[in-house]
Amino acid sequence: MPGAGPRVSVRPSASPARIEPPAPPAPPAAPSRETYDLGADLRERAVLAREELGPKTESEIVEGVFLLSSPGGKAALRSPLDVTERALSALFNRRFDKRPERAISVHLFPDASRYDAYCRRRWKTKCDSPYGFYLGQERKIVMNLGPGIGTLTHELVHPLVEADFPNAPEWLNEGIASLFEQFQLPRSGEIHGGKNWRHPRLIVALARPSEQANASLPALFALSDEDFRGTKEDLNYAIARYFCQWLDQRGLLWSFYRRYRDTQATDRTGEVAFREVTGETLEVASPTWRRWVRNL
Repeated sequence: MPGAGPRVSVRPSASPARIEPPAPPAPPAAPSRETYDLGADLRERAVLAREELGPKTESEIVEGVFLLSSPGGKAALRSPLDVTERALSALFNRRFDKRPERAISVHLFPDASRYDAYCRRRWKTKCDSPYGFYLGQERKIVMNLGPGIGTLTHELVHPLVEADFPNAPEWLNEGIASLFEQFQLPRSGEIHGGKNWRHPRLIVALARPSEQANASLPALFALSDEDFRGTKEDLNYAIARYFCQWLDQRGLLWSFYRRYRDTQATDRTGEVAFREVTGETLEVASPTWRRWVRNL
């Protein structure tokens, strides 16, 4: 037989040998889980912030995970630090339940020139937004304080939604975030939004026959993430924002948010959650919402 070795004579023993079954293969080793060290991450991010923003950069930690850094030092941090502390305290007060567990960098530039310079160093182009943005993969907020601090309270919402309602549709994520562009902090533990610069775009749409169908609650709830970011993104932001403000003024925003979050597996669009919280269908509520928008 090709490949056979030499013959070996086997003398039979008095009793047949016991043949043990082969041992079962060892189970594969469980993959080692990454050990995350929040303190180390915050320290590394503080070092990186100084490298990226300059030697005068100072950093402060808020709510254990947000690392606020400014190239202008402690004096430049004072106002955004106060707003961040008060806003997050309110947002964690019966609003968002699950907190981010990993560090989030917040780079605060005092003006557009230094803000755009940062984008040019990193991406060879000016920043896409004149106000600020959140980089989810890096867990980093980058913002221009020049136009006002409302962008900070907008961007802070994104990592909170990411942790608390990771499958939230874009319209809800951006609607809540945009609500706090014109924030109000009337007392400890409270945050609300007021009328802001997005309102005129919505008023135009409500008066324009070609856009009236878009400016409705059924159309808002039907938006895919891709459609939200489409050609009518500015209008979609305005609709989502003023839907959230309308619910917030009625004291129903966070009841709706939590109900939708907790039942999304069976209520993909959130229509059932809306009906259960408000007692109305989207079709019935939409004219009421439109009148409220016109009268703001």
